[in-house]
Amino acid sequence: MENIPHEVLQQGGFVGTGVFFYRNVFWRVAIPIVFGTTQVNLLDALRIMPPETKRELSGRPDQIREYLKFWADCYDYDTGYQQFKSLVGKGSFIDEMIESTERELNSAVSDLCQQQPNSKARHSARDATEKALKAFLADRAGLTGSEAKARFGHNLVKLSAEVARQAPSSPLAEVQNHLDVFAPYADRYTSKSYSRTELWRAYRLAQSVAAEVLRAITGVNQLSQILTSPLLRSPNSTPPTP
Repeated sequence: MENIPHEVLQQGGFVGTGVFFYRNVFWRVAIPIVFGTTQVNLLDALRIMPPETKRELSGRPDQIREYLKFWADCYDYDTGYQQFKSLVGKGSFIDEMIESTERELNSAVSDLCQQQPNSKARHSARDATEKALKAFLADRAGLTGSEAKARFGHNLVKLSAEVARQAPSSPLAEVQNHLDVFAPYADRYTSKSYSRTELWRAYRLAQSVAAEVLRAITGVNQLSQILTSPLLRSPNSTPPTP
């Protein structure tokens, strides 16, 4: 499976990257940096997807809605991440958690972009979710590194429950209801393999959680515009532009 070369992405010019699962393929999503009021067709981020596959995707309201929400999560996460780095000093616990989230998400994306997706992506997605939720509690409730270790360790059930208690009206409060997308923590020490659908569900939740955490911290929120846009009034409609 062909992808945008990593050396191209490393040169910059992209505000967000990820992978979108469609027709049993993980498609690279690369969102360019846009200045001014230039309109952007959101499907252009699917750089490698053939035109006929994009047309098919556009003609499926449930799938195009999911893609647009995913696009917004990638945009909000990466834009929020850049803003966060300019606001928070290095070395703090919240900085460590956000940086760890970034590394785990990048690892998951790289693993999913292989010709044969690497099942390790499911564990990286779980780790990204854990770190992102700890960053949220550090911002919302002053959670420290020592407190995080003593109170939660790697227990996502306890961690997500505390997030729901601290922010019951946040979308993050729902994370505790979807933890089944992750493999048990101990399974990382086995050679178990997972289906592409299982890998996608884990990564999708991690990307969504990381984006929501940075929306809460920085206020960046492209998703709100996506959710209020008319999504595909007809099969030939063009996806909304930011």
